[in-house]
Amino acid sequence: MTLFSVPGLHAYQVFEENVTLMNRRIGEHETKFVFTNNRAQILIAWLRLRCEEDPKYPVSNISSIYYDSPSWNFLREKINSDFLKAKVRLRWYSDAKTGKNLHPTFLEVKYKIGSSRKKKRIQTDISSDWISRVPLHDPQLLHIPQMAQEDIGRLNVHLLPAFQVDYQRFRFIDPVSGARLCVDYNIHVPRTNRQMINQYNPIYLHKGVFELKDISGKLPEWLHQLTSLGCKKDSFSKYATCYAHLMQIIF
Repeated sequence: MTLFSVPGLHAYQVFEENVTLMNRRIGEHETKFVFTNNRAQILIAWLRLRCEEDPKYPVSNISSIYYDSPSWNFLREKINSDFLKAKVRLRWYSDAKTGKNLHPTFLEVKYKIGSSRKKKRIQTDISSDWISRVPLHDPQLLHIPQMAQEDIGRLNVHLLPAFQVDYQRFRFIDPVSGARLCVDYNIHVPRTNRQMINQYNPIYLHKGVFELKDISGKLPEWLHQLTSLGCKKDSFSKYATCYAHLMQIIF
């Protein structure tokens, strides 16, 4: 069986190409704030007074299977705060009230160049019900990243499913700037791939994350009030934070 290749810790060729693309088109910026999980409903209520709820998907549960190399190259890029970073995940959604899995599913390839990001999202015909049940060591999961071969298929780093991260997301739109705002909380890891992580300690993070996504990279003035709600600006990563809790280590 041939494992798919993806960019590793020093995969600068792919990133240099993406720098060129971003010089042609302004990339999207992310600004993140963390808060204690029990303050999520206060933050959501505050945003409802000032923003419009996303008209299509105001709230949903999100599940993602993160892929990485056996030596955790993507994780090390994040921990080391590399200027160039990559992330690959298989994502699906479920109804926030019923928990029923929704369709379709998506393969996402995400590059970060400094604070700018470029993301490619590929819709798949893979059943979300199947993904939610299949063991993460199942060989069929190895072939899924091949859908993005045009973007990430030239470098020789093997890719395996690592673990799954679940959380609930509320989405808003700033009516003035048009920026997209998200509140993610109840972040937890329901399962891991034992080929990547020998032990498994069920984890629920005590932190949630607020994200602002726009092309300006500037925080709207009214959002500076986030600090009075207990939010703190942070380069929070669900993937890296969940890994640290799974392995019971401190970066």
